[in-house]
Amino acid sequence: MTTSDGVNAVNYLLDRLVRPEIRIRRRTFSAFHLCGYVGLVLAVTLAMVLVAHRGLSPWVMIVVVLGAVGSFFGLAMLTKIVTGKEDLVYYRHEIAVIVVATALLGLIRQPILAYLDGTVLGVGAFLACGRVGCLLVGCCHGKPHPLGVRYRAEHAVAGFPACLVGVRLFPIQLVESVYVFAIVAAGSVLAWTSDQPGRGLAAYVTTYALGRAVFELWRGDVERPYVAGFSEAQWSSFLLLGVVTLAERSGLIPEEEWHAGAFVGLILAAVLVAVRRRRRRVEHALLEPRHVIEMAEALDRAAHPAVVPGSVEIARTSQGIRVSTSTIEVGWQRVRQYTLSSDHELTEGVARRLAGLIALLRHPLSTIELVPGSRDVYHVLVRPPL
Repeated sequence: MTTSDGVNAVNYLLDRLVRPEIRIRRRTFSAFHLCGYVGLVLAVTLAMVLVAHRGLSPWVMIVVVLGAVGSFFGLAMLTKIVTGKEDLVYYRHEIAVIVVATALLGLIRQPILAYLDGTVLGVGAFLACGRVGCLLVGCCHGKPHPLGVRYRAEHAVAGFPACLVGVRLFPIQLVESVYVFAIVAAGSVLAWTSDQPGRGLAAYVTTYALGRAVFELWRGDVERPYVAGFSEAQWSSFLLLGVVTLAERSGLIPEEEWHAGAFVGLILAAVLVAVRRRRRRVEHALLEPRHVIEMAEALDRAAHPAVVPGSVEIARTSQGIRVSTSTIEVGWQRVRQYTLSSDHELTEGVARRLAGLIALLRHPLSTIELVPGSRDVYHVLVRPPL
């Protein structure tokens, strides 16, 4: 089997897997909610097993679980009241659970770190299952990529961006799910074998922060705030990794030298990313998730003029990219042609990246050719697949 055959097989399996609803014995369930229920059961089971292994009170753990569940729904309800829509942000809930659990354990005078190990690792197990739900319904999706999943019209009905229906997107939800399952398993082994409470907690928070900071680079959904080019989740990763390092240095939790190194390494990596983006700020702005969505919508508008059938419509994005489309004869072939121009200077390198984006969005199996025009105008010729 060639690499191409392997990619096609993975793509086929992913396409068959995703669905917004799951039918079980004539009953239909939301795939996202069903994965959430499974995750909750797994989270509670893991927390109770770790607590029982340490000889701690299961009743105290039940109180912590109820507090954690209450904080989850309370924060979700508060967010909906404030923003007017349901918006589940993992890091906000993780922090809320840690704060509520710590407060409850301190109030009833119980060993905080011993119970927090099971609590936070349980939250990780819940997240790992939740990301499977994200994959199935299409939320928290990745960027356009040759290896990935295509969502259908039924997903658009459930809230997935209609302009990305049929576009292959990198399955970052699945990658994160597998990663989180792995670090939860490693953290659970550490908590099970160590006589120092807090090591499982610190290991999970540190490794997840490192992974999440990287996963954000592959995310393609747009409904998330950014500050100075970094997402809320990336800033949360910096913050939590810094808090863990400070707590270890202060003796509040068992110290692991590599955690401080991970924090410094993550900050240095962020600085390098920021410098690289500054050098390529035009290209970065054009390929960020929000502009990718705009390009997909612009391609649809250009392909289906709302004025007069047969006319050429020039669609424009917020970054000043103008695109139009037509069909031309090249030899014996009818070729789709996209014309790219910009309010600003459009270099050949940027035009080539935009041509690649057009291919991923609308012509993944076709051959793309970039032809320079006059005055920073470029033509993208799409030849049909053989």
